[in-house]
Amino acid sequence: MSEVGVKDRISGLPDSVLCHILSFLPTKYALRCSVLSTRWNNIWASVPNLDFENKNSSDSAGFMTFVERVLFMRDSLDIQRFRLHCSSVGDFTRIYSWVRTAIVRNVVELDLGVCKNGQTLELPKSLFMCKTLVVFKVKSNCITYKPPTSGCFPSLKFLHVIFERPDSESMEKIFTCCPVLEDLTIDVRYACTQGWKLKISAPELKTLKIALHFSNANSYCETFVNAPKLENLDLKQDILSGYYWENIKSLVKASVNLYSHGAWHYGTFISNATALLAGISNVKYLSLSAHSLNACCLPTFDNLSELKLVLHDCYHWELLTDLLSRSPNLQSLIVEHKKDEVCAADYTIQYYLTNVLYSEQRWSTPKSLPICLISHLKTITIRGFKGYPHEKKAAMFLFENGKVLDKMTIDTGLCKDFSPSQSVSRACQFELM
Repeated sequence: MSEVGVKDRISGLPDSVLCHILSFLPTKYALRCSVLSTRWNNIWASVPNLDFENKNSSDSAGFMTFVERVLFMRDSLDIQRFRLHCSSVGDFTRIYSWVRTAIVRNVVELDLGVCKNGQTLELPKSLFMCKTLVVFKVKSNCITYKPPTSGCFPSLKFLHVIFERPDSESMEKIFTCCPVLEDLTIDVRYACTQGWKLKISAPELKTLKIALHFSNANSYCETFVNAPKLENLDLKQDILSGYYWENIKSLVKASVNLYSHGAWHYGTFISNATALLAGISNVKYLSLSAHSLNACCLPTFDNLSELKLVLHDCYHWELLTDLLSRSPNLQSLIVEHKKDEVCAADYTIQYYLTNVLYSEQRWSTPKSLPICLISHLKTITIRGFKGYPHEKKAAMFLFENGKVLDKMTIDTGLCKDFSPSQSVSRACQFELM
């Protein structure tokens, strides 16, 4: 049998298609395609996306040579996306030069990752003035941000920053100079400074995500937010900071995750939680994950129609009943359990088993029926629970008292004690997950 030649269909594609395919590869792999033919070499040089990452700390010299060779070979072609992650490069003048080259070549998306202890990299002023930059992502423990007083980030719409041990000056300035910013993500890790401030003022901001992870209990942050067009808010913290809201009446959806079990023991927690929740009390959709919140922290959520509440192994059910009583127009409820073994560390094993897990008294039926159960709540979903006595009592209370309930969905671990006839709503459908 004679061999039949296999046609190279990929090389037969138009240059624009090949260039688009190569744009998804890290630059070092795209460059290797140049050995296929002279045509591939020309195509590679036209790829608009450059992706450089150095994971080998022993070859930083080779990495720097490679980056500069690529930038030289591209000549003056525009750069659409420039990704540079290089924690082992100690020569910051090189990094500074590469960033400036991307700016000169009209970069639209810049993704920068630089981590180095004992050194400081100041971003070039031209970056802040770049008219083509729309997306800026940065992860660093050594970059400082000193934006000009005017004309800053004229086209920037998406900003995603990960700080490791940030300086207060950067936190106060960079988020107040973005006139067209629509999407902002701030992730602060290992913050150990006491009394630093995070200021956000963005007239076009629609989505804001903040994650603050402190290294010790003495860390404290004050967060100021002025965003008249803000619609979506996502907060994640261990030790709750102080929040000060201004012009956030457009807020529709909020997610708050207070993931540290011991955070509510700190002296400022109640006042900070009160200010935080009061500022977002106008939302229609709320996801709340917390170990405990005093009733005095909760405002009235008159506009709330959908609530997701995540409870942890400490099972503070009063948070659910308090939220129901303060959400008169609630239509949809999700109650979810998330395992957190840290909760049990507050008790002896015997006490935790007897007075938490297997105690019916962990759930207390409210003295008066929440208004939402009588007139508005139509769907309830309960998931992640194992069938402990207090879990069954809580689920049964909702099932038996939801007068306009259309649908109740629960885990199979809770289903043994439930019957559709127990619901006061004849239209209620009962489903198992």
